[in-house]
Order: sequence, then structure tokens, then C-alpha cells
Amino acid sequence: MYEDLNKRRKQGAEQGLKLIAGFDMMTKNPMGVQTKLLLEILQENKDTEYGKKYGFGDIKSIEEFQERVPITEYDNYAEYIERMSNNGDRNLICNNDPIWYNKTSGTVGVPKRIPYTQRTCDWFNRYSLGYQQGFLLRNLGEDFYGGRALNLIRCGGSIVKVPDGVPYGPISEASLRPYLDRWDSIFSMPVQAVFAGKGIDTRYLNARYALCDKDVNNIVCTFTGFLLDFCRYVEKNWELLVNDIEKGVIDESIELTEDVRQMLCGQIRPMPERAAELRKIFENGFDTPFMPRVWKKLQYIVGGASAGFARYTDEVTNRYLGNDIAFYYRGISASEGIFTVPIEFADHKSCLIPDSLFYEFIEIDKDGAKPVTMDYLEVGKKYELLITNHSGFFRYRMKDVLLVVDYYNKTPMVEFQYRIDKTVSLMGEKTTEMALRTAAEMTAKECGFLLVDNSVYPDDENVQYIYIMEIDRIPKELTEDMIYNSLEKNLFKANPSYESKVKDGLIKPVKILFSQPETYVLYKEMMLMKGNSIAQLKPVTVISNEMQRKFFFGLVEDFEVLKSQCEL
Repeated sequence: MYEDLNKRRKQGAEQGLKLIAGFDMMTKNPMGVQTKLLLEILQENKDTEYGKKYGFGDIKSIEEFQERVPITEYDNYAEYIERMSNNGDRNLICNNDPIWYNKTSGTVGVPKRIPYTQRTCDWFNRYSLGYQQGFLLRNLGEDFYGGRALNLIRCGGSIVKVPDGVPYGPISEASLRPYLDRWDSIFSMPVQAVFAGKGIDTRYLNARYALCDKDVNNIVCTFTGFLLDFCRYVEKNWELLVNDIEKGVIDESIELTEDVRQMLCGQIRPMPERAAELRKIFENGFDTPFMPRVWKKLQYIVGGASAGFARYTDEVTNRYLGNDIAFYYRGISASEGIFTVPIEFADHKSCLIPDSLFYEFIEIDKDGAKPVTMDYLEVGKKYELLITNHSGFFRYRMKDVLLVVDYYNKTPMVEFQYRIDKTVSLMGEKTTEMALRTAAEMTAKECGFLLVDNSVYPDDENVQYIYIMEIDRIPKELTEDMIYNSLEKNLFKANPSYESKVKDGLIKPVKILFSQPETYVLYKEMMLMKGNSIAQLKPVTVISNEMQRKFFFGLVEDFEVLKSQCEL
């Protein structure tokens, strides 16, 4: 069944080993690679409208590039992209025509259209797939070939064509469609669970079909938060799932469109032996991880898991996965390019890719800091990332803050920290996403409850932080005041500037609201139904627009009611 598929995987993995060897060589002279890359990009685009404006053809060094070309944001390109996508104008910001426009989350105003050229696509494939396969072969051997994948990457967004005929939508849609002709040999779940429109309970389909499949040997997710959602769903609904597997049915309570229900019910068969095996596993409880017991061939997990996702990753590992299954944390990437790759399993830090994009860095909290190249980065310091790419963005502010934690050969190893535009500052205190998350996580640990997720609304009118928390497994003795006191104390630790402004009366003490169960799952479902890419559905640490405010404030619950539902 897997012979042809495994042959392809082996060929790809062997090519990946060669790629890793080339990558290792680049990391020993990254600035040589970076300089060559930048000059190539400038020469390619010297005759574009943007290139002529800034004299790309005359630039011979990094220093000249930094002197002549301004630092930019999306608004600097919006008019060019409008002309490209709506009028079909060419050679404006990039010599190569876009093959796709990536759709951003679009939670505020009109979604952005990020140009995506074939060169950018090639580098994504090179380092997100080729490097990964080589890494897995080098570290796991040929065991990683066999079996199917549980793919938790959902493609709920729609693809349209802009007036010039180029597709526009979530890039995840395009990345999975080439596998449709051999879907059943690659993936455990039906195609309807991935390319899902409204009225499809994808969590049920993913769980039911994966539990049936003994041959699952890897799991793929965009971020580890989605894997955690899956595991929690199995834990809470295993009896329903196992009963349906035993009888060969789909329970009437499961939301499916009628055509999908009929199609799937016509294909499934009773599996009493597998159901009995699963029931025995789940009846023993979840004090030990269930995933290695359910899928004995499970070799590895692939997913985004930066330091900001540590809470989700830790719970998945400790409660559901265990420590014997490899965890490949994808590096840092965005619609604009792929920035880093991992060097080791289960490591939050990853290494900058010298030949993917040209990078510049602005040191955080240093007034007047000028952009520097990677050879000037210092371990322990945080920097805002600027990129120049193959798709028409030059000295572009990603608004991502990276912490330099180490070097691999002569190339920096970094961790994603937070988004600059998601920092909360009511009175100049500048509380980062990382600080907000850390305070909530410490509070959950001290108070003994499970923090499912949380968000913070900076209430400018009342000059106050409002925390919205979805919590579970609440100890009987825990009170709302105990949570409040712990959170305020931990916020003070996370940001002393916030503490001083609260004690001076400039900011009111923190307020806590508790959300109804599965609020954050519902939010993700809603955003997917709005056509957003699953890759853009990062945790809503800071509530930054009116739509988010109305949604989360509309699903709050009285603490005592919540406690009665979620007590340990």
C-alpha cells in the first residue's frame, strides 16, 4: 500500500540530507551568503518601478542599500499591489509575477494581499518540506516513512482569483491540493475534514478516523495549540467516538452537511475489535499519555511551537504524548518567507536561513538603534526583524521581535517573542505579549487550574487590563479572589513598570472575566469560516479590535457557575 509513497519519501529525504549538508556550510559564512543574496535580489528588480525609484542597479553593498532604501511597512506597497492585482500592471515592485496572493487574517479592515512568487514558493518547499524530510531521516532513520499522517491543518478559507487572474486566499489551500489524487494513502482523515466548509464538525472527523487507523505514524499541525484542541476533544468525547467506531455509524448529534454524511456513512464499517481496544485504553484514564497507546507506530509530531506556544506544547507532551515521540518544531515563517529551521528536536530556538531572505535587525529598547545585519547580533538581546525578499518587499518591518539565544556555527539561533503591534501600553508601561502570557501561566500553576487560553483587553476608558480566561479542572477550594491576587502579583513580576503605575494610581488593578467552555475553539472556527488561513490563527493574547472585543466579552461566565461545571 505504501510502497510507491515510501519510495517518494525516501527520495525526498535523501535530497533533504544533501540540503542539510549545504545549509551547514552556509551557516559557517552567513554574511557571504547574505551579501550575495541581497545583490542578486537588487539586480533582479533594478528595472522595476520601485527599483528605479531607489536606484537598485547602482547599489553595490549592504551599506549603500541601507543608505538609499527606506524601511517600509505594508502601506508602502498597498498601491503597487492594488495595481498589480486589480489592473494587471507588472514590473512594479518585483521582476517576477506573483503566482499567488496570500490572504492575511483580515480582522481589521480589508485583508492584505501578500505577493508570493515562484522563487518564494521554491524556498518554502526547500526548507519546510525538503529540510524536514532530511532531518527526520537523519534522526529517525527509515522508520519515519511508513504509515499515514493525521493532518490537523484545516483549509476552511475560499480561493478566489483577483482581476489579473492570480489566485488569492490562504496558502494552506494550495499546499494540500496536490495530494488529492493519493489522499487515502497519505492521510488518515477524509478529505472533507480538511477542505471543510460550514456545517462540518472537523474535530469529530479527525478524531474518529484517526482512532480507527492503527497505521498513523505522524501528526501534522500548524501550531501545537491545534493538537492540544484535538487531544482535549478525544479526552472529553472518547465514549461517543468509540461507540460510533464499534457500530460503524456517525452519531446524529454530529454536525455534517447531508451530502457529506451520506457519503461517509456509505463508506464506513463497524470495527468492534478496534473499538474494544480503544475502550480498554481510555477506561484506564488519562493519567498517562494516551497517544503512544492508541498509535503504536506513531514516530513524530510536526508543528509550530515557538516559546510563545510553550504552554500548549508542554500540556500536549506531559498529558497526552509523552517523551518518547519526537517533536519537530517548525521554524519561523510567514506569508513573506521562511526565516528559520530547527537544528534539534523539541527545541524552541531555530537557526536563521542565510539564503532564504536578507535580514536586518533593530535592537529593542535602544533609542535610535539603527538596523544591523546578523553578524552584529548579541546573544541575550531582542531585535525587531526587517526582511528583503523575492516577492517585492524591501527592508520590510515584520513587527516580530526575536530573542537571540545562541549561534549555530556563525549563524544566530533565535526564538520568537512577540509582535510589536500587540504590546499593551495604557500609560507607557509597554507590557509585551510574553509578559501577559507568563503572568497568566504562573497564576494557573499557583492556583492549580488548567488554563485553556486567555486574552487581555486594554481598556483605555477605565485605564485597566481586563483578562479573559478560559479555565478548566478548577480545584474545589479555589476562589475568584485567589485567582485575582495571584494574577496581579504575577503581572507585577512580569512588568515592574506596570506595578509602579498601578501603585501610583495611574492604572487601575487588573480585572478578570471568565469565558464559557470552548470559547477559543469557537473563535477559531468562526475565523476559519470567515476565510482566514489556519496559519494565521495564532493565540489572541491581546484583543486588538472591536470584533474580537464583542466576541470574547459576549461569552463570559459567572465564576461560580463555571466552577460547578469544571471542578476537579
